[in-house]
Amino acid sequence: MIVFLMKNKFFFNKYIHSLILLISALSFSISLDISMPDDGLRHIAFAYNKDIMHSWGEVFPYSLFGSYDPWFMWHNFLAFFSNFIPIEYVHILINTLSLFFLMLLIAQYIKNEIKYEFSSMLYIVVISLVFLTASRYLMVRPDLLSGLYVMAALLLSNRFIYIFILTILYAPFYYLFFMYTGSIGLVYLIQKKWNAFWGVFLASCFSLILFLLHDLENYLQTVINILTDQKLRMGLEVGEGKALFSFLSNVNYFVLLAVFLGISSYIIYKNYKYFKSNNIALFLLITSILWVNQARYFYLFLPLFVIYFLSIILNANKKSFFHNLRKKYLFMIKNVNYAKKSMIFYLIAIPYCIAVFSYVYNGKSLNKEINEAVFFKDKAFDNKTILSNRLHEDMYRAVYLNPKIHFVPSCSVGWFSNEDENIKDIYIRMQKEEGISELELSKLAKYVNADIYIHYLRNDKQVLNFEKLNNLGIIPLSIYHNRIIFNIKKEMKNNE
Repeated sequence: MIVFLMKNKFFFNKYIHSLILLISALSFSISLDISMPDDGLRHIAFAYNKDIMHSWGEVFPYSLFGSYDPWFMWHNFLAFFSNFIPIEYVHILINTLSLFFLMLLIAQYIKNEIKYEFSSMLYIVVISLVFLTASRYLMVRPDLLSGLYVMAALLLSNRFIYIFILTILYAPFYYLFFMYTGSIGLVYLIQKKWNAFWGVFLASCFSLILFLLHDLENYLQTVINILTDQKLRMGLEVGEGKALFSFLSNVNYFVLLAVFLGISSYIIYKNYKYFKSNNIALFLLITSILWVNQARYFYLFLPLFVIYFLSIILNANKKSFFHNLRKKYLFMIKNVNYAKKSMIFYLIAIPYCIAVFSYVYNGKSLNKEINEAVFFKDKAFDNKTILSNRLHEDMYRAVYLNPKIHFVPSCSVGWFSNEDENIKDIYIRMQKEEGISELELSKLAKYVNADIYIHYLRNDKQVLNFEKLNNLGIIPLSIYHNRIIFNIKKEMKNNE
């Protein structure tokens, strides 16, 4: 659907261009190797160990997800590769495909949005933009499909069949697909692209039916949990879920939604002619409630932000503030472009560019962090339930390295069981700076039937008395890289 084409037809045709980008993506992925410290490892573990990891609730007991797996299609997709690719290498394949399609899309955006012919510089520009913006596309999460879907959908013409097929290919893989298909639908609706609008609308309805037929009750409950996650976390901030601006952290999402939609509607109304012809600007404005409120969406849309601002700078007219900057930048490009008709430029510059960026990517690998958690492979952890005082990447590394482990917490700290309000309160406070008392820890460990407790040394406010813990049957075993590992005596725990 999206054809990558450059005007230098005398040397490279479109297939060679695509091959160069594919080789670049593969080179970067091999150099980077392990790129995801958290959810990606969990997704791979579930996909490659279906005979052991039977359900979400078994692997992560006392989770609101229970036995439901909202990522079942993504796990089935990854499981397909388990037939011929070892678990140690599947992330390289996924990262290669993700980077490849991201490069194709960015290349097309450069051609469409920026009124300057980059010619031989195109590869360097594309690879540079991918390097700067690809963090959310290297995590082996199904949400990377959301970013690629959005970027592809904004490039499509007003054709029903194209967007219908694209949405059908994407939506079943991500249970929150409607946030992205809905945003794209609003773009089409505002721009009066009726064929495209009905395409994305009908495909979204079809995908929703698939989720409802798979497990109506659990799907609806999962969506409700996501929409009320702020309440479930009881005020606890979680990494990628933080707002871009701290003052927004304590404002209710639904209040912000009304405010942002009101402001966005007014801006669109006053500048309709501009937004009707500018897909990127319209999409970013419509989704502002998402990326301002949670950093994860900002980084997912980062390629669009960079392309949009780059187009403003490079397309600026002579009276613009950016004129001088643009003039100097184009002067630099012009000197390089003297070589654009020379085959030697491609033979030297492209391999050099790929090699340099591959070398830089190599420094971003997380292999050392994965290896640090190799102690979880010990059989002493098999079929044990582990409780920890921190939502740490360790639990993702643990289930990746040892699929027989069970871990509390699960994914988002807010998704811990709500059955006992007192226990939920203890669990949430355990994840905060002040921590909890020894007796509260014992109550929580008993509630989740934990075998092992891992305490992360976080700050001076969290102080545990070893003598009190001993009396409660929580026995220190070892200290390992800022972790204190405790064994929980079953007989004492059951006799409390």
